[in-house]
Amino acid sequence: MATRLKRLQGDIEMKDDKKNYLKYVKDTCLVCSLCTQNCDFLTKYDLDLADFASREDLAYSCFLCGRCYEVCPVDLDGREISLIHRKNEGFGMMKFEKSLYKFRNNSNKETKDLLWLGCSFPRAFPETTKKMIEIFKDDGCDYSIDCCGKPVFESGDKERAQNNIDHVKMLLLKKKVKRVVTCCPNCYHFFKDYTDINVITIYEKLHELGIGKIFEDEFHIYHPCPDKVHKEMFKDLKYFMPNAKSDYKDVLCCGLGGLASRDEPEIAKAFLDRLKNYESMVTTYCASCSIQFTKNGIANQHALTMILGTDEKVVPTSLARLIKMKFYGGR
Repeated sequence: MATRLKRLQGDIEMKDDKKNYLKYVKDTCLVCSLCTQNCDFLTKYDLDLADFASREDLAYSCFLCGRCYEVCPVDLDGREISLIHRKNEGFGMMKFEKSLYKFRNNSNKETKDLLWLGCSFPRAFPETTKKMIEIFKDDGCDYSIDCCGKPVFESGDKERAQNNIDHVKMLLLKKKVKRVVTCCPNCYHFFKDYTDINVITIYEKLHELGIGKIFEDEFHIYHPCPDKVHKEMFKDLKYFMPNAKSDYKDVLCCGLGGLASRDEPEIAKAFLDRLKNYESMVTTYCASCSIQFTKNGIANQHALTMILGTDEKVVPTSLARLIKMKFYGGR
């Protein structure tokens, strides 16, 4: 029984009736406890996925990391259970900023490829953002600073999330975009898994252009939640870091995943404390993870800043910087 979401026409409803999927989980779960043994949240509440299917009160305790799906012998997915349970929670400031994104920077220029910078990356790495914009300008392509809508969707507000998707699709139609190029794993997987938008990673695009440093050294890679299971973005990144190792497997999330840190701050802290036990420099490819690590004193580097030669470290977020990026390029 399929548990992924529709990819057609921006439809963000479940493929199957929501109640039917919860029933399917209860009927199919083997009660083998592999999910419980591999998830801090399920361990805390002594649940398996069949139990979680009945616990709507814990909808926002799941970090949506996908580890349960990865280890489940019958492919049950706690992420889908959590998203079904979520019913339009407040998250006021997040929704105010993200739907629609107040600091978006879009133009009406037609472009075959659109560099979709998202919202986190320009905050964290403004100089690398500017370098990517110049690379795309030289290739005759435009860019966009905007939110994909994933945070609003994960809050449970499906209607506002659909408005975000409709906004993105109208923008792409107006600009006659053929491909969206993403530097954020959240944007990449949200577009790929929840819409019919033709999306590729920035690493595939840089490979096509013949731009970027190739590192033969061994790097310790931290995989962000949306890319943990299938590692699709990481596969493109590996061209530039062929000896990158998938490490930190006991750290399920940076603490920001699924908006769960509000309800489960102790679990979020435990993830970070576990990461601090490693002596290696953490290399990630998610700006949100990089921001979170920096705030918590964990030395890290973003693979894209290395590949593009800026070696930029996270810049603390400020309203002035966001406003400046909003009007970058004279738009």
